[in-house]
Amino acid sequence: MKWLLWKVSDLAESIGVSWWGDDLNLPDLFCVDSREVCPGSAFVAIRGNNQDGHDYIQDAFKRGAVLVIAEKDRFSKNNLKEGQALIEVENTTTDLARMAQAYLSACSPDEVVAITGSVGKTTTRELLKKCFEGAPLVYGAEKSFNTLIGCSLTILGMPAGTSVLILEMGTNKPGEIEEMVRYFPPTRAIITEATSAHLEGLGSIDGVISAKMEIAKTPALKTLIYNADNDKLAHAVSLFSGKYRKIGVGLQRGEVRVLETTFDLVENLPRLKTTISTIDGHVSDIYSGLWGSHNSLLIAFAFAVYLEMGYPREEAIKNLETMSSLPGRGCVFATHRGALIIDDAYNANPLSMKASLSTFASLAVVGRKIAVLGSMKELGLDEDQLHEEVLRETSFLDALFLIGEEWRWGWEKLPEILRNKIVLLSAIQPFAKELAQMIGKGDAVLLKGSHIHNLEKVVLILMEETES
Repeated sequence: MKWLLWKVSDLAESIGVSWWGDDLNLPDLFCVDSREVCPGSAFVAIRGNNQDGHDYIQDAFKRGAVLVIAEKDRFSKNNLKEGQALIEVENTTTDLARMAQAYLSACSPDEVVAITGSVGKTTTRELLKKCFEGAPLVYGAEKSFNTLIGCSLTILGMPAGTSVLILEMGTNKPGEIEEMVRYFPPTRAIITEATSAHLEGLGSIDGVISAKMEIAKTPALKTLIYNADNDKLAHAVSLFSGKYRKIGVGLQRGEVRVLETTFDLVENLPRLKTTISTIDGHVSDIYSGLWGSHNSLLIAFAFAVYLEMGYPREEAIKNLETMSSLPGRGCVFATHRGALIIDDAYNANPLSMKASLSTFASLAVVGRKIAVLGSMKELGLDEDQLHEEVLRETSFLDALFLIGEEWRWGWEKLPEILRNKIVLLSAIQPFAKELAQMIGKGDAVLLKGSHIHNLEKVVLILMEETES
């Protein structure tokens, strides 16, 4: 860990590129979306498939950006004003990563924790941050920044003197995590799960496991913590060579074990009790405000890596008591009419969808149980079968609203008694307003689906109904 205060000149010179303007201290926030720019932040102009960030440089400066990183000849240094700076690079995606790599090396945190998995990356990241709450030198992204660009933005926003850096690493094709690890080698790594997600790019479960195992391809790694209940993943870990320590976490197997979970709603708020046995044989009861028993395993992952780094368990247990669900990942609220809304709408794959439905099924509800489910994306050739499997888990519902054509094949396979409780929707906005009027005291509504369906718009309309 080093206390360094980098300037614009340091960032540019770290990869041998040119800069112009004022030699400012590095901003605390780096953005690739000009709409997220705030006064004092940096804007990185990325060429995407659909839009080119260079078209929004002026907008970023108008919003208060003080630093822009752009490709050569895309913005004139003559247009800079006082208090602004420009760094010119060959390719903003790769050169951003190179600058982040140089900054990470210069700051040299004591630990770099990387988290991957088909489910639970962001929640595990936030759980680990919560374990450290009150320790000022722990830093992780505020968003799901799990790509090469996202990790780069996280690192460049890292305060000097950071002791523990927490990164997310996601993938939908082979080689992505390996590239991230090459730029930003972790000292500790977590694989939460490897299941049916991003099968279009990864081909099969074996492809998913192979991609997740890329996180261990660095000599810097001290510890790999993995889901020991996943037989294929555990086998892959056993075959993977390296000098790092391997720690399994699971419900049935592993050196760190979830012995018991208890979940309920207390005054309409989630309450999850997780009993964990750790490597030293110590048994801890950990309470949190997360949605669903499936989150107990994520608590165990965060707790295991926290203890592995040598920090006191009592602090983490105390801090986790104030941990609540993240927006879109199991937040619970009530409308003014008394209906209960479970906002689990941020994203979905078959495993997370089944887990959320299982939790919903276990709840004691006075009125109706209603679900709004968006279809799941990137499932490849197994798409129809995996959607049907989820639908088979919905028989307990009083009503089910489905968004996305991917559901149709499975819906047609259901018995008529189940099909009669299901409505296939083509538009989300008008339905949201109807749903707000439809539900009342004692009813409970679960919302979950892939991010592309924008189910958060339904949640916002229901929240407006709450506030009214």
